[in-house]
Amino acid sequence: MPPPRMISLEPGFPYDVERNTWPWRPTPYIKPERMDSAVLPKISIVTPSFNQGAYIEETIRSVFLQGYPNLEYIIIDGGSTDGTLEIIKKYEPWLAYWESIPDRGQSHAINKGIERANGDWVAWLNTDDIYLQGALFKVALTIVQSPEPVSWVVGTTIMTDSNLSETGQFPPSLYTAPGRDVNYVTAGWVDFVSTKRSGIALPQPSSFWKRDAVNQVGGIDETLQYAMDHELYGRMARQGFRPVLIEEALACFRTHHQQKTSNFPIAFWNEELMIVHNWESRVNGIERQKLESYGRWLNVYIKSYPCRSFLHNSQIQFMRILKSRFGSIYNWLKNYYRKADP
Repeated sequence: MPPPRMISLEPGFPYDVERNTWPWRPTPYIKPERMDSAVLPKISIVTPSFNQGAYIEETIRSVFLQGYPNLEYIIIDGGSTDGTLEIIKKYEPWLAYWESIPDRGQSHAINKGIERANGDWVAWLNTDDIYLQGALFKVALTIVQSPEPVSWVVGTTIMTDSNLSETGQFPPSLYTAPGRDVNYVTAGWVDFVSTKRSGIALPQPSSFWKRDAVNQVGGIDETLQYAMDHELYGRMARQGFRPVLIEEALACFRTHHQQKTSNFPIAFWNEELMIVHNWESRVNGIERQKLESYGRWLNVYIKSYPCRSFLHNSQIQFMRILKSRFGSIYNWLKNYYRKADP
């Protein structure tokens, strides 16, 4: 059997042979032998951008170095002034479209990109996140090999620090996410709104949707700044769409001090609460009751956050002191709780 064909970019792509880590490495992903290029779905990636010049080149390279032959990449910049445009122009020959015009925020930029897209599938990748090698081929393989029609695919996301060193993993979960309410009674699409109790957790960087499905539900809610992905999940689920989960990692979510969701968790949760209240006004019966119940629970969750955060940080500091000064006690406690954990 012949070796798998290497998918490569046309001559002139700015490879960086001095760096040997992804996404700087000069060797693209090798296409799986069983993957017929003729059946690969066209995937459109949209990157909303604004003043993330420190990270956007790695984002761009992680898309192009996929070596995916049926790719459309669109960047919608909101008028950056930090050197971002110079980086975008460096990769302009390989972009399907890009612009740099003041917009109404991230959600507006994503919608503008989706409106421009021609792919069968769409996804958005923020300027501080990256795709991992082979991500688009793994998504395509899931789509073409599924015995049933697929409209929504979600994989695992690797959590990293600002230098892309792994700090944790965020696998997609349907009713199995940590912290779920074991007494929660499922309620269909409502579970995709009541995520913190239902145990549904779907990382956005590793999410892909059929473009027609996103358009069918009305695109991204442009009034939202933080929880636009969660809000989209609820509308998708209400229309009958359900995700197919991939255990493998597809993307990295980079955390850094300028990141809005890292700096403002309460603002994010308050927007989630607003989404719940919006749904309450649009439905009736048991669905409304479930949403009202979740809204009350989420409100308490938000108000108790400062206390929970203080206790959590205090525990971390205490264990650090214990480890440095009383190592034997620290090891005994660690082993004790490990044995006690079911």
